[in-house]
Amino acid sequence: MPRRIGADGVLGSQQYAAPEYFTGGQGTVRSDIYALGVITYQMLTGRLPYGPGAARARSRRDLNRLTYPSAIAFNEDVPLWVDAALRKALHPNPSQRYAEVAEFVYDLRHPRGNLVADHELPLIERDPNRFWKGLSALLGMVVVGLLVYIGRVL
Repeated sequence: MPRRIGADGVLGSQQYAAPEYFTGGQGTVRSDIYALGVITYQMLTGRLPYGPGAARARSRRDLNRLTYPSAIAFNEDVPLWVDAALRKALHPNPSQRYAEVAEFVYDLRHPRGNLVADHELPLIERDPNRFWKGLSALLGMVVVGLLVYIGRVL
């Protein structure tokens, strides 16, 4: 059931409303883009991007604590460029979001190198098997080095 969010009579579910509504800001096209981002994120992952955190934000400090959880972490079939587009659309700071809905839609449908390059996944998320093999090899070398060192000392 829709609930009033602001004194200006904005209606909607708190989970889909842009964080600026809760910190006293006015709604803009960027607020609508945030709501579209939440819907898209939820359709792809089955989760809300910030859980109840965005609706609980009451100050700029609260907004700065929100961190975007990669959609790929919940659905590895999400393309990297789609996750990057969602990251931008769901940014807690409205000035960091898309200015126009068409930009967001375009980025959802077309991979852009600069958008993907800015949000390259760490190796542990891209290829966990390779990450753990590399870490195990490194730790194995450390153990061998310590055994050699201890053998020389004794």
